[in-house]
Amino acid sequence: MVPETRFDQRLFALIPHRPPMLLINKVLDVDARSSSSLVLVDEQASFYEADKGVPAWIGLEYMGQTAALIAGHQLEQGLVGPHLGFLLGTRAFKSECDYFSPGTYKVRCEETALVGDGLATFSCFIENYAQDAQEINCLATASLSVFRRPINE
Repeated sequence: MVPETRFDQRLFALIPHRPPMLLINKVLDVDARSSSSLVLVDEQASFYEADKGVPAWIGLEYMGQTAALIAGHQLEQGLVGPHLGFLLGTRAFKSECDYFSPGTYKVRCEETALVGDGLATFSCFIENYAQDAQEINCLATASLSVFRRPINE
């Protein structure tokens, strides 16, 4: 099992995921309509393949967990009631790589539409991350559709 010290404790307050299926490592920013997180890809990362990294399709889960931060924040702020979130679909997933090689990545999600209380769509991006980088390379993008089902129904 991966030690919880590998993860920002704020994650445990905002989303229900736990190691080994907690795939994002740190909350960078979250508000009622957007979020960003950091993902550390190394030998300890779930789904890591030696000499390759983490398969790019796992980026969909990085995006989904980062989008879930928004719902956790909304719940904390009393903007929504307790609910379960289900990823209904993904559109236009594009990746510039087959694997995320060892390093640190920034995941950004922006809520682009909300239909009632139940259906939301998000534009998501995975970028290389270096605090002093002059140029940011977007490595993957997707649009996610998420359904929220209240727990008390």
